[in-house]
This record gives sequence, structure tokens and C-alpha cells, in this order.
Amino acid sequence: MATVIIRPDGVESSTGFDVSGATLVSRVNDDDTGTLVTQNQTSAEFTVTMENDSAYAGGTINSVKLSVLAGSSGRGTPTITGKILDNSDTDLQSDALVFSSTTTLSGTAYTTSLTPTIVDGLKVVIDPDTTGCVVSEVFITVDYEPAAAATTPFVGMKSGKYKIVSGKIKI
Repeated sequence: MATVIIRPDGVESSTGFDVSGATLVSRVNDDDTGTLVTQNQTSAEFTVTMENDSAYAGGTINSVKLSVLAGSSGRGTPTITGKILDNSDTDLQSDALVFSSTTTLSGTAYTTSLTPTIVDGLKVVIDPDTTGCVVSEVFITVDYEPAAAATTPFVGMKSGKYKIVSGKIKI
């Protein structure tokens, strides 16, 4: 088994956060806990598209798991519903993540009928409750079996004596 982390590479929609568009994506995909987006309205949500990675191309996808690094922007323990969607916006996995402090929480691994094509079209929805939150990272861990390596055919000879009438043999 191998794993690869894919991160957001675009935003489909956002509302209720202090930044939007490319700035929102750059803050939640940079593997930097110092950059974040802050919920500034009680009704808030963003949907991001996820990057593709050639590492799992041609392989078998075992599971995908959403992780979110977030915390409270004030008092309370915010609940963030994190959803993994496929390219037709079908909800593959939905988890309610409750943040009692700023930490990384991961949802349940999703394992049903995944292919590299499905993983290449994944989206993530981050839907916090009204408590108020900050989000600094969003990523998906893809667990996969790599594609079988191409093999060179073996040409061999059985043991015994061989007579070469003409030509060369390269060893």
C-alpha cells in the first residue's frame, strides 16, 4: 500500500468566510498552519476542487479520507461537517468533526467503488455550524495499490550444450 495527499486546487463556491476565491484556496492548501480562513457569518460554507496526482494513475484505490485542521474562532467547540463529493456532486462521505481545540481531525475512510478517475474528480465541502471557526488546512489522503510495473519478457535457454553455427550472443 502507498498513500498520497491531495490538496485543494480551486474553489467552486464560498460564503461566510473572511476571504474567498484563490486566496481561500491558497490558505487551506499550503501545508502551513499559520495561514487560515475565518468564519465571519453564522451561515458559512466553501466547496473546493481537489488536485490530481499521477502517483495512483493505473493503480487500485483502496480508500480516501478527508482531514481538516481547524479550531474555534472564539468561544465554544465548532462542528464542521466535511463532505467528499464526486464530480457529479454525489455525496460519497460526510463526517461531523467537532473541534475542542485547534487540531487536525480526520473523517472516516471511504472505500466504495473508487477508481483513479473518481479520485481525480473529487471535491470537498466544508460546512461549519454557527459557533465560529478558523480553518487552516484541508486535504485528502489517498490510499492505493500502485499499478503493476511493466515487466521485460525473459528469454532463456535450458541447461545443456548449445552449438552456435554463426552469429553472436550478447550476454
